[in-house]
Amino acid sequence: MMHAISFSALGGPEVLKYQEVQKPKPKEHEVLVKLEYAGINHVDIHFRRGIPGIATPLPHIPGADGAGTIAEIGSMVKDRTIGERVVIQPMLSCMNCVECKAGRRNYCHAFHILGEHKTDGTYAQYVSIPAYNAFPLPPSIEFETAASMGIAYLTAWGMLVSKAQVKKGDKVLIMGAGSGVGMAAIQIAKHFGAHVITTASSDEKLEKAKTLLGADETFNYTKVDLAKEIRIRTEKKGVDIVIEHVGGRQWVPILKATKNGGTIVTCGATDGFDPQTDLRHIFYRQLRILGSTMGTDQELKEIITLLAEKKLSPIIDKIFPLEHAAQAQEYIQDRKVFGKVLLQIPA
Repeated sequence: MMHAISFSALGGPEVLKYQEVQKPKPKEHEVLVKLEYAGINHVDIHFRRGIPGIATPLPHIPGADGAGTIAEIGSMVKDRTIGERVVIQPMLSCMNCVECKAGRRNYCHAFHILGEHKTDGTYAQYVSIPAYNAFPLPPSIEFETAASMGIAYLTAWGMLVSKAQVKKGDKVLIMGAGSGVGMAAIQIAKHFGAHVITTASSDEKLEKAKTLLGADETFNYTKVDLAKEIRIRTEKKGVDIVIEHVGGRQWVPILKATKNGGTIVTCGATDGFDPQTDLRHIFYRQLRILGSTMGTDQELKEIITLLAEKKLSPIIDKIFPLEHAAQAQEYIQDRKVFGKVLLQIPA
């Protein structure tokens, strides 16, 4: 048996219950990971509330991000050891299709995220995952750091490096300085030598984006016209790249803020998924609009290397004990968070 957070009905944070459940047994190609920390993501909250058209089997253990040590090994796993330190790659796929075999698991027809609705996740003492989803964790990376990076850093890397092909000197607008993806994107863009402009609705978060993450310029999007502000700051040219997960009311201003031939990469729609689009902005100004979801295993390995070298460093806002997962999700919903919120897993 083990302790875990699970929910047996959809709803608010109050549906999250700390209880004793059956410890999973690894299948032949899986490993059982004894977790030290689990990271909380907004996707956990979305699935707890319920997403129209997606059925979550109940009861369900949420959680995609996590780090710990291998406790058991499936019968067909030959290259792993008990006690090995690992970080979880939260992306699951079939491993048999053309895309998976080409290393593009995030393009797989069966792609899904650990703990979202098909599989139990990391809000638990143990989680069983495919062995190839347990990435070796260098000793220089602490477990709490590793549990902070999964979804946010892999998503941001895929958007900036693989899709937008960011390079030194690019002017990059990053929406949502206080979000997990936004914070990761700021660090990654600066690592590649880009000039970062970022936005938020909180002046306090903007100050932290400068002092803690290295953003070059910031502005509060609730106080100015986004498109006009960017045109002023770029001598009417616009930015080379926009990293966005907002959509909704900000979509048209984002189009206007992008320079001719510039690139917009989107990974979400927190403000609305069906914004109005004037196609003339796209074809006349030759904009590239790219969708992005997660990233590849190779990209995760590159992120781990940079974390080990201390060239990237996730910001941790607060750590809650596992049994306080409901309070932790409420804390995130209050939108005052700047950094990752983690759950510390009991021994």
